[in-house]
Amino acid sequence: MKRVQEGVPQADILPDYSTYAETFDLLDVFKAVLELKHTEKGMTVDDIRAFFEMHLHLYGHDVTEIHISGDENHPLHILRRENELFSDTLEIIGYLIEGVEDGEDSLLETLIAEVGRLGELNRHFNRKEKLYFPLLERYGIHALPRTTWKAHDHIRALLKGMKGLLRNTADLDFVHIRQSFNKLKAACRVVVMEEDHLLIPVTQLLFKERDWCAIAVESSAFGYAVDAGDYFKSRRPTVKPLDHTEQLQFGGGYLTAKEANLILNNLPVELTFIDKNGIFKYFNEVVESSEMMFIRTPLSIGRNVANCHPPKSLKKVMYVIRDLKNKVKDSETMWFKKGDQFIHITYKAMFDERDEFMGVLEYVQDIQPFLELPRDMKRNVSR
Repeated sequence: MKRVQEGVPQADILPDYSTYAETFDLLDVFKAVLELKHTEKGMTVDDIRAFFEMHLHLYGHDVTEIHISGDENHPLHILRRENELFSDTLEIIGYLIEGVEDGEDSLLETLIAEVGRLGELNRHFNRKEKLYFPLLERYGIHALPRTTWKAHDHIRALLKGMKGLLRNTADLDFVHIRQSFNKLKAACRVVVMEEDHLLIPVTQLLFKERDWCAIAVESSAFGYAVDAGDYFKSRRPTVKPLDHTEQLQFGGGYLTAKEANLILNNLPVELTFIDKNGIFKYFNEVVESSEMMFIRTPLSIGRNVANCHPPKSLKKVMYVIRDLKNKVKDSETMWFKKGDQFIHITYKAMFDERDEFMGVLEYVQDIQPFLELPRDMKRNVSR
């Protein structure tokens, strides 16, 4: 494979694929492309598109085609429909900005509403980050999830900035809104093209039907920006029932596995356990995933905690775990407001009877009801 050099067209970096037509399969090509993309002077998304268009005749189809299912409710078709919606919305926003720039002030309210609609990008991004990325990591694809998550956060920041500018149009030259929109549109274009030329073809090559089933089932926790049916309704995974006969020792008594699970799922806190190797191993199910304060789904189980958080907060997370593991702190807390909830989070170090570090327990609760307790003491049970 040629080294990346100044002045070398990026589409020519890879070896001539025709030379390897019989031994170099499409998955190998994508792995090579991904490796090059994440080098210091790697391929841009436009280079990747040009490369695959150049070699289209060798694998008989456009790599951006969704060929594994014709059902419009398959997760990949939903991703693409959402991208089409976002692209259309960006075009509309562009026209509205032109109109406002030309003096049609009556369009400003519509412009603000359309920019607000782009907030639906979060549903799309969250499903990728929490469902697609864990699976890609299991199949050995690590760089793509991290760089894409960083791109998502960049778009989130640009969108937040543009909304802020639109709230202060009276005190701001509209040219700044135009500049903000141009940056947002360019960033969205790159992410959409990466989905078309990397995420969609790579997942079709790697993911099995059970993976698509899991994505379809768990996607409802994050929601959609478009109408979506239930592609795998008839093939939902069955859950093995827990043993309700064998008595196991817990604390100062005995419980069956079923009883222990019921107790954990009825505690008024959301629990998450990260083991001593940094692996996300458990969460309780107090409510449906979509109603959780911090959404957790089964696909994240087995994921390294470093990959469960956005790149911008990774350093903070690792510092917390390091301090807990080294007993710099026994626990760490944080809190913030979210709508009408006051969310309080505690990270607690876990050590066994030999003082060996076993992991970190996170518990999350809404403490707003405690803040609203009346001053008078209450001793009687509510009726």
